[in-house]
Amino acid sequence: MSRTSDIPTLSNGLVELCRIIGTQSGEHIKPIHRYCAARLVLEGGIPPEWVSPRPPLFSQRKNNAIYKLGYSQGAADAGERRVLGGIKYKNVDVTAVVNGLGPAMGISAKSTGNAFRNLSNRMEEALGECTNVHLMYPGFVFGFLHLIKFSKESEVGNPQDASFGEDDLPLASIVRYHEVLVALSGRNTITEPGMRYESVALLVYRCQGKRTEIWQNYPPPESPVHFSRFFQRLYNLYDLRFAYPDPDGPNIRKEWHLQGASIANKFDSNLSFPWEPRLASE
Repeated sequence: MSRTSDIPTLSNGLVELCRIIGTQSGEHIKPIHRYCAARLVLEGGIPPEWVSPRPPLFSQRKNNAIYKLGYSQGAADAGERRVLGGIKYKNVDVTAVVNGLGPAMGISAKSTGNAFRNLSNRMEEALGECTNVHLMYPGFVFGFLHLIKFSKESEVGNPQDASFGEDDLPLASIVRYHEVLVALSGRNTITEPGMRYESVALLVYRCQGKRTEIWQNYPPPESPVHFSRFFQRLYNLYDLRFAYPDPDGPNIRKEWHLQGASIANKFDSNLSFPWEPRLASE
């Protein structure tokens, strides 16, 4: 029986961001965490057994490069990985741990739907998390994804809860935040400052009643933190740090033989950022 609908997607995650009113518990962002984890597995070729939170997937080795991949609701595990940093333990939102090596790749995914004056606090938290983990694991490929709600000044009661003006242009606070994200992205080598992330993305979403959409006009396509580059940069740096020294070793990203009809060949086709499983060519 096909259970493709149970695979976490960005489309479903955006719906939850708009549906859940209270955000203090952090439950509103959990679907985005599950989406990121599923994408690292399906698109990135990271075995589901390495990833937390674990998607409803299982893998079976065919050879070192090719694995069978199937759906199993019982395999899902919503728990986060607790990573020992240079200063303290930290629960990382999404983590891939390579057997015998330790934490290798992770994503911190956050969202802001109001009170945009607090973006500086969010950045301070992100810097601390990134530096803490890189102190202990300089090779850790770390991504920071921030989703911001599109809200015009006329749509909210408090001007502090607005992110865009009536002209559909981002307010000054959003532009400044984008510039900070650009400055803190692009860490390439393990000798570069640990306070920078390997990959950063800013994604603006809009709630339209029961419908959600991605705001395409910001950031601009040429921005270094445009969402279209986020995942591929993580994969490229993982390959450089964990696969290049031993291209035939066990750390390489896998290609999948999908089992049965339980997994689709494309996800989020209704958005501007569709993605596909990393399928074996044979």
